[in-house]
Amino acid sequence: MRSANNSVEPSSFPDDAGADYFIREYRTAVNPTRRELLESKPPLLILSTPSDAAESHTHRVLEALRWALGPEHKRVPHTVLYAEDETPLLSVQAGAGLGFDIPRRSAPDRLPNFWLMADVIAQIQEGHPGAGGFGARKLRDHVYRQRAERGGLPGLLWHMGGTDTAPIGGVRGFFVGLVWHSLTRTLPRWIWTLRQNRRLVRSKRSGWLGKHLNATAGAAPVFELLDQVGARQSPRLSLEPDHPRHKEGLAALELLLLRALLEDLRRPAVGRLLPKRRRRVARPVLLVEIPPEGAPGADAAERLLRAFHTLQAGLDGPGPLVIAVGRPSGSLQADLGVERTNLRRASSLLHSSNPRPVVVPLEEEPFERPGLQIPPVQPRKFMMGWRAVTAVELAALAAVLVGGATAPSLWDMPPDTRCVGGDGPVAADGQNKRVEVRPTEWHQDVLSRIKKQNGQAEKYAKDRAVRTVVLFESDPPTNAVDTIFDGSIPELRGVALWQQQLIEDAASDSNRVPLRVDVRPVGAGFRDAVPAARDLIEEVKREDSKEEYEKIVGVLGFAQSTNETRDAVALLGGSGMPMVGTTATADEMQRSENYWPFTPDNSEEARVEAAFAARSHIVVKAGRTEPKAPMECAPARNTVIVRTPDDLYSVSLADRFRQSFQGDKTVINFRQGSQPFATPPGTQKSTTADQLVGQVCQALQNEPDTAIFWTARARDFTAFVRAMDANGTCREPGLTVVGGNELTNVALTGQFADKPWLRLYHSAHRLPEGDGRASQKTEQFVRLYNGNYPRDPWRQDGHSAVSYDAFHVLSRAVDEARSGIGVRRESVVTALKNGITFDGATGFIEFSEFSSGPPVNKTLVILRQSDGEPVAVVACGAYSAKAAKEKNQGAPCVH
Repeated sequence: MRSANNSVEPSSFPDDAGADYFIREYRTAVNPTRRELLESKPPLLILSTPSDAAESHTHRVLEALRWALGPEHKRVPHTVLYAEDETPLLSVQAGAGLGFDIPRRSAPDRLPNFWLMADVIAQIQEGHPGAGGFGARKLRDHVYRQRAERGGLPGLLWHMGGTDTAPIGGVRGFFVGLVWHSLTRTLPRWIWTLRQNRRLVRSKRSGWLGKHLNATAGAAPVFELLDQVGARQSPRLSLEPDHPRHKEGLAALELLLLRALLEDLRRPAVGRLLPKRRRRVARPVLLVEIPPEGAPGADAAERLLRAFHTLQAGLDGPGPLVIAVGRPSGSLQADLGVERTNLRRASSLLHSSNPRPVVVPLEEEPFERPGLQIPPVQPRKFMMGWRAVTAVELAALAAVLVGGATAPSLWDMPPDTRCVGGDGPVAADGQNKRVEVRPTEWHQDVLSRIKKQNGQAEKYAKDRAVRTVVLFESDPPTNAVDTIFDGSIPELRGVALWQQQLIEDAASDSNRVPLRVDVRPVGAGFRDAVPAARDLIEEVKREDSKEEYEKIVGVLGFAQSTNETRDAVALLGGSGMPMVGTTATADEMQRSENYWPFTPDNSEEARVEAAFAARSHIVVKAGRTEPKAPMECAPARNTVIVRTPDDLYSVSLADRFRQSFQGDKTVINFRQGSQPFATPPGTQKSTTADQLVGQVCQALQNEPDTAIFWTARARDFTAFVRAMDANGTCREPGLTVVGGNELTNVALTGQFADKPWLRLYHSAHRLPEGDGRASQKTEQFVRLYNGNYPRDPWRQDGHSAVSYDAFHVLSRAVDEARSGIGVRRESVVTALKNGITFDGATGFIEFSEFSSGPPVNKTLVILRQSDGEPVAVVACGAYSAKAAKEKNQGAPCVH
């Protein structure tokens, strides 16, 4: 087996377009500045060398990437996997490589799952006997012996046992055979087997092997299950290597072994109290060579990549960074469903939890000239090992306990079980009546205001640059019912307020570029976003015939994450159009390097909400000790996740919450109507609100400490609440619901008034009015908005503040792109990529340089709808300039 070149002479990365961005983001993805960034799952990245390129091109790229991770010794856990015939399972090479030359005093320092599965698979490949108790016992004995050979307490006890066979006859033989071997070998092996069975199969949280093999609750012990795997795969492995069944057997073993390795790499968790867990300061890296199709080792490399892609989506927790270099076959790219992009776009994806693999074709020409050296990463070093730190902390804890023994009152204090956000119902006092909504009047008023301000902006066109931005919006609501489920009115009002500010500033600041706003409805739910994008692209091609102030310099909007808005972003991005999003949060929306989402993506929101649900007292306990005693609540041990199939926002947020929440999860696919839809394995289906209520009540009956995580749309939620209020038998002592920003609009209009059984928590993008943590800019915006729209039911909603700040971002970029009376869209893109920073209505805004992701540490708030006004129970991110400088805001904001 070939080994990586550990020469101290660096290899250079080819200076392809975007290589400098890729180098910087590669180093950051491996060694991020903030530890919580290690929780993301970067996509599988394939760097494709030219089809007729020499093998040295692949090795040059691999060596350049490897050199940055440790010239003389490893600075982060990594290995280079060279695909060769003698290593059919590259996962074996991956685990062995990661376990060799571990960075000093770092973690993880053991791979227990990997080595156990590696020993099992080695037996299977050698022709392990078929199923049955005798086979399972032999497999167990072999694996335990291999474990003992690796040292530790099992190894110490094993070697204390002496020879494998006891002396025959006599007292000594009786003692050694019956007593000594029992104490040093038989009993430890039995205890070890019980532990493996509980850890790998029986445990609901960590029993990954049982889940992988689809074992039921009453499944056979672990080594019987593994013996059954051997019985299935051994006959296939005995066939010729080119036989499809032989390849199928290898793929099954690769999947099992790689799953074990990934389980090891996702622990220890980032942060928390234990010293060993704090040792994860860099991301493990696997660098994979892909030989040309048909060349030796090509099947092995592509088999590993297929297995990693299969496992990555369902992995609970952060995974390694996997970068493959070489010539992927067409069948591999088709099986993975890759996204083809360039180095610059791939750079930004390295920090996202994008499940779609990415292929970057490398050009031939850069290999013919000197390249760029990737500087070595500089992860944090530790002065002491984790065991020494643990000993110091235990000694300090012992001193505290001894000192605390003299103050018994400290131990008599009862635990705090008060409900987060108070005891009040979801709406009372100030919101016990529904707010009057006048959709047509309000919508027309804000359009008239924007039209008037467009005319004011055009007056500046005589002596300075004036340009137009396009705002894509869903069709205006036509009745009160539709209006409460739609955020277009507050979003339009936020846009109008910033346009007013911009025009007023232009009167005294000649560097300001007044902007017209072209509001374009694109159908209900953005269903016509793709045709509208195509029309805009064609319109821009003919813009020479337009007035200068009519020329379009950017697009604003995309308030919802749908398949249509995602595809529209990809189309406009391909045409070079700069875009700034508003409240669309799905990670999948980031389909172009010319699109800047403004709100935290679903990966970040789901992580915060999952930690909030699992750690905060939000689920009401049954009964009170006294009539007027405060309610008692507990963290959610289980969740029922309600999602809508085929809805990009809903599926994206639900899947990411499922991956983040540490507890039992039930997924229900809910869509009203008779239209059939597919149900993924392991999930439930519901087509009526009454049916959904029955399923939720059944889950609550089974596990009282259950919260509902709602990602379906607000209209469906209202139907569910009404059905629960009318028919629900599980409203006592209360129903806890955690949801996204989708629920904000309807909650603030009083639709859930007089529902004392409902405890509703949902996300938002600015702190509410009156919160002491809000910045001066947030308070200033609240006063401005309330002064303009005093009767607005959504004055506490974040939609208006988000659109206000998003328009601010785009206008700042246009200001910086102005050259005389000209403004080029390419210059607007460049200005956005150079980074935009300001203190805004939603908090401190900071877009990273050369990144097209959301703002760094963007504000994310969890509100509880209570009596009168919503209460912010969680505030994460840069909700003020001071908060922007804080690296650790505590749980659930960071791990």
